[in-house]
Amino acid sequence: MAASRLLFSLCTALAVAAAAAAATDTLKQGDSLTAPATLVSSPSGVFELGFHAPDPARPARLYLCVWYRDTQPRTVAWVANRVNAAAAAAPSLTLTAGGELRVLDGAAKDGARMLWSSNTTTRAAPRGGYEAVIQDSGSLQVRDVDGTVIWDSFWHPSDTMLSGMRISVNAEVRAQVRGPPERMLFTSWASDTDPSPGRFALGLDPANPSQAFIWRDGNVPFWRSGQWTGLNFVGIPYRPLYVYGYKQGNDPILGMYFTYTATNTSLQRFVVAPDGRDVCYMVKKSTQEWETVWVQPSNECERYGACGSNAICTVVQDGKAKCTCMKGFKPKLADEWNAGNRSQGCVRNPPLDCQVNKTGDGFLSIPNVKWPDFSYWVSGVTDEYGCMNTCQQNCSCGAYVYMTQLTGCLHWGNELMDVHQFQAGGYALNLKLPASELAGSHIAVWKIAAIASAVVLFVLLACLFLWWKRGRNIKDAVHRSWRRSRRSSTRSQQSAGMLDISHSIPFDDETEDGKNHELKVLSLDRIKAATGSFSESNKLGEGGFGPVYMGTLPGGEEVAVKRLCKNSGQGHEEFKNEVILIAKLQHRNLVRLLACCIQGEEKILVYEYMPNKSLDAFIFNPEKRGLLDWRTRFDIIEGIARGLLYLHRDSRLRIVHRDLKASNILLDTDMNPKISDFGMARIFGGDENQFNTNRVVGTFWVFLLQRLHVP
Repeated sequence: MAASRLLFSLCTALAVAAAAAAATDTLKQGDSLTAPATLVSSPSGVFELGFHAPDPARPARLYLCVWYRDTQPRTVAWVANRVNAAAAAAPSLTLTAGGELRVLDGAAKDGARMLWSSNTTTRAAPRGGYEAVIQDSGSLQVRDVDGTVIWDSFWHPSDTMLSGMRISVNAEVRAQVRGPPERMLFTSWASDTDPSPGRFALGLDPANPSQAFIWRDGNVPFWRSGQWTGLNFVGIPYRPLYVYGYKQGNDPILGMYFTYTATNTSLQRFVVAPDGRDVCYMVKKSTQEWETVWVQPSNECERYGACGSNAICTVVQDGKAKCTCMKGFKPKLADEWNAGNRSQGCVRNPPLDCQVNKTGDGFLSIPNVKWPDFSYWVSGVTDEYGCMNTCQQNCSCGAYVYMTQLTGCLHWGNELMDVHQFQAGGYALNLKLPASELAGSHIAVWKIAAIASAVVLFVLLACLFLWWKRGRNIKDAVHRSWRRSRRSSTRSQQSAGMLDISHSIPFDDETEDGKNHELKVLSLDRIKAATGSFSESNKLGEGGFGPVYMGTLPGGEEVAVKRLCKNSGQGHEEFKNEVILIAKLQHRNLVRLLACCIQGEEKILVYEYMPNKSLDAFIFNPEKRGLLDWRTRFDIIEGIARGLLYLHRDSRLRIVHRDLKASNILLDTDMNPKISDFGMARIFGGDENQFNTNRVVGTFWVFLLQRLHVP
């Protein structure tokens, strides 16, 4: 019996080895791939090419597909014959002498009907011929023996964008094709089990390729990303696409294009769903299952033109849209507007001064918005004043924005469509208004100044007193909370940790002056809920003391969650040190601590979220380094210097950071630098100019001052 089992095991192993040896990633010229045979990508075997029936209820309808090999259920990334399903039991894929791929409803030798082709013209085969190869990226390529690619499935996507794809207005062409240039669109499936083209398609706007659209039924706008700023799309502030490695490029033939590279090793894909949403999926490493990490549109305001033109859309309860006419505008059809039909938008009331032969038009800045559609570039403008001035002199200009990242000036006409105002994030829009609409902001300025000057001294003295008291009590509060956390059992800690985030939570029961401390203490359950139980998809990176995750608090505020590893070099002393110091310090160039968690063995800090991550991600990345123009570099240097000046001289405490490096300089949405990671910092006495230490701290290899070098 044992011998039989051993023989069976050997046979099984030999069969598996034979199958592995037989697996190939290449289809040679003149050969055919017939169902159920497949090609497997090399070297990692991430993708597989073959014939597949997406609808379990209709197993006879077969499509040539590229799918992920090791995910369940089978996940398709690309489909060739979307319009014509194979009806034969054994359809085939062939590669002609001219380098054309063809899907046939049967065997080529039987004269089977052609269901799909790569549409390249027949040509004389080069020496050695052509071959079709499936890549680990998911790309199916036709190339010659020298490696020159003449056709690529990435140039003709179905509904899925994979890492390494380039999206442009027109599909890339490196061989002669029949017919006019093909628009490059990611087109949804008709349903979850029907890969035929659906109602929705995503692509770049031909009139303004710096933004992406999802269209419904061919040309009806459904969703818009907003303009590309050089770092992100203005309409996607909460889950910026540069988190996923998006970047913009220019090609002499294609023109502007966008591409992305996955920022971690997890499998990741963007899919235009049958309902029109653009969804990002990522494989969760612990379960090898797909999880949704990003969706657009996710509320009514993200749908194109939810409030019509010249109106601002804000999200209220349950993702509903609240529409408000911009200042200086009124509903175009008041009865329809009041009845809930906002599609007609708003019109100017009163008109601009320039429209009635007057002067005096000015601008009102509207913060945190997705810029309107139909923008146009103004050439020859190199600063914000010039951008404003050219809009001021053009009566057809209704708003302007100067983009420092791209050194460019955007103008809009008098129809401002698809404006969404966010709770946080977004960008400012400068709206042109007549003098009468701006006057309200200047009325009784002298009264305001008088009142302000009367209270400034009182407020300043009160703040200084409270700041002094606060500094005395924070350290004691941290130590008391720390000791209480260490003494308590896990159950009592969890009970004590269930605090309501919607209130200002005391760090300890009460400070010595009888007033609650303003630093919030969050329960571990709350932090797990904010970060998706520390999901890999929310992981921003990992420092010397532990991983950092993106989290979303109730109300939509995004935060960065630093979770101290139990075996990290940062112990209790460094953790308490970081809490104490950052809670005391307040400066525009220092990262802001929002909350903390001390529960059991968990030590967690919750910071404001910095969407552009750290400085080293730019200066040591050749692809991103070009985004740092000289003005931006100078502003970053100046901001770091201001932060250090505050630490060394201007704060009540004299502090030496002791671990200052590019990875500890974080960048906000506007590329303003903020110094972070105070675990190694040291406080000087008020009259100290030096100190001695027996501890080696910081990053061992950082000895020289790092510089913002110009390439």
